[in-house]
Amino acid sequence: KTIRQAAENYPESDFYDVDELLTQLGTGEAFVTVLNEKGIPTPLVHTMLLAPRSRMDVLSDAEINALVGKSKLARKYAEVEDSHSAYEILNAKLEEAAARTAEKEAEKEAAKTSSKPSTRKPEKSTLEKVLDNSVTRQIGRTATTTIVRGLLGALGLGGRSSSRRKKGSWF
Repeated sequence: KTIRQAAENYPESDFYDVDELLTQLGTGEAFVTVLNEKGIPTPLVHTMLLAPRSRMDVLSDAEINALVGKSKLARKYAEVEDSHSAYEILNAKLEEAAARTAEKEAEKEAAKTSSKPSTRKPEKSTLEKVLDNSVTRQIGRTATTTIVRGLLGALGLGGRSSSRRKKGSWF
């Protein structure tokens, strides 16, 4: 009964009677199936297996060193090389750029101090500061406009008609 259940797990075969052949398999014999490109099991095949030609044991340190010494990769990787990391390369570039920037700024400062004489404007007097103030200018405009209107109104040259004239002017 258990052999029949085991035989049901194998793919169906047109060539072999799986439950009968399972009981007849000898040492080094096996049923083999593989998956094809689409992942479907291939037909079952009765095969003879060869015993391993290598030793099924742990290698000693001397055997490991002998195998490593024969390897082509050992020659390539035997020498320790201190390669620069991307971080180190980027930091070097940043330091270089900072040094160039500092150098250019130093040249600009040196050029400013040595080549050009001072072109500072003399400091403004208190009267000039007061006259430059926007509030002072607005007061001056308003006063000037009022005085000019008053004079023109007194002379009769004002822009308003006599009916709309303001009563009580300054002049």
